[in-house]
Amino acid sequence: MELQFKGVLRDEGSPVHEAISAARFFTVRDNDEPWIYAYGPVVRGNPYQSLVYRAFGDHGLAVVPVTDPGAFPSLLKLRGQSRGIVYHLHWLSFVHQGATTPRKAAERTNRFMSDLRAFRAAGGKVVWTVHNMVSHDARFLDEELRLQQAIASEADLIHVMSEGTPALVHDVLRLPADKVVNVPHPSYLGAYEDYLPADQARLMLGIEPDETVYAVLGAIKSYKGVERLLEAFDLVLERSSTPRRLIVAGHADKDPASQELRRRLRMHPYVLLHDRRVPGDHVQRLLRASDLFVLPHERALNSGGALLGPSFDLPVVASRVGVLPEVLSPEFTEFFQGDGPEDVADALLRADRLVTPEARRAARSFAEHHHSRTVSRRLADVVRERLNLDTDGPL
Repeated sequence: MELQFKGVLRDEGSPVHEAISAARFFTVRDNDEPWIYAYGPVVRGNPYQSLVYRAFGDHGLAVVPVTDPGAFPSLLKLRGQSRGIVYHLHWLSFVHQGATTPRKAAERTNRFMSDLRAFRAAGGKVVWTVHNMVSHDARFLDEELRLQQAIASEADLIHVMSEGTPALVHDVLRLPADKVVNVPHPSYLGAYEDYLPADQARLMLGIEPDETVYAVLGAIKSYKGVERLLEAFDLVLERSSTPRRLIVAGHADKDPASQELRRRLRMHPYVLLHDRRVPGDHVQRLLRASDLFVLPHERALNSGGALLGPSFDLPVVASRVGVLPEVLSPEFTEFFQGDGPEDVADALLRADRLVTPEARRAARSFAEHHHSRTVSRRLADVVRERLNLDTDGPL
């Protein structure tokens, strides 16, 4: 029989088949029925969800990917094979996907909320993680905001990743204080291969040992601030005699502005561009060759990059957006003091102070403190306690 990997494709019968399998596994292992803990949408290119749920099985929570995030009501069929069903919502852009007018978006909001209310009325429980102010590519902003507020009002539990999140989103989203739980974003320690020393990584990329190297990983989109960073990098090259290199890696959007930025990056003599998704086994090559990890976002609430760089011992240069000033310590972080290319260039130059073993150790300590083992256990504990999942602790 040919080996097949399940749980990441929309097969017929999904997600019920995956949920039955998960329930059986934990029932056999623990001699007790688990709670079905479903989540969606499923993100394949980022290990975040695997990290945040890694300890849930040890807490009587059978984790089930819902590859069609709107198919969660079908999980209610398993009420007789589990203690109950929890559905954990993440990003919400799927609700309006395909809508061409505000009216169509409103219809999709209403249909989704009707399903969600029926799910809860039948005994299901709902958790929502607030990842963004709004979906980054939202076409119908008013409907996106209405959807978010409806979910916040309906959810049993709202997960935020920093204490300051409710205040930061207050102008667009009111989060009921009695539903909010704060558990941080996990670091990426152990999520990627990590065995290359810096000298070998630099040799592979053709980088000289005396160059100061900045790395930016993630999709090349307008809100990511890469164009502003490129202008700032040129200013740094003019002002400093230190050899410098900028690594930009990630898939570029198809819009004209992103494609023009892609062309400029490709033609720049001191930029190394990887304009496609970075394979997991290549992440170490890029980051072990680097000195500093840059978060140039023009807008953001949370950022996985704030945990990715430190997971490879990299200090950070970052915009003052979202939760980053609350989360990142000056021991290993230099913030932009304004919004223009000059401000970014000044921060890049000030960040020379962080190209030290001490700053790298501080970044690593931050990543260790946010290790997924710790974060996942904490979130599982909070979910069991706040949703009253009838246990005194891990099973």
